[in-house]
Amino acid sequence: MLAAQTTPAPQHGAKREGMVQRMSARLNLSPDQQNQAKAIFKSAREQASAIAPKLREERVALREAVKTDNEGQIDRILNQNSQLNTQAREIHTRAVAKFYQILNPSQKAQFDQMAAHRWNRKAGHQATESR
Repeated sequence: MLAAQTTPAPQHGAKREGMVQRMSARLNLSPDQQNQAKAIFKSAREQASAIAPKLREERVALREAVKTDNEGQIDRILNQNSQLNTQAREIHTRAVAKFYQILNPSQKAQFDQMAAHRWNRKAGHQATESR
């Protein structure tokens, strides 16, 4: 439902705050749930901020390796990048799991519906890209 991003921290934080506000409105979160959600995603953001600079560095290095057709370097960077992306996805997934646990059954049903809609849209977009 929520995607890990590697944007600079100020934008990332603002984006996450907006995400919590949107989720609050869509799921009708109580003030206590809102505070818990903010804490959950703040913690995840702090964890992700540790790997974000390395991800940016690797994107730059990968562009340079592509320009020089350095296959060994491309392979090395892609391997490192996949590990960092896995870490980022793990941080995000654990945060969403914690968030899900603070929801009541009705909110969980709504969240599940929103997530299904998002995944269906994403699958349709990927199918279009692969043509």
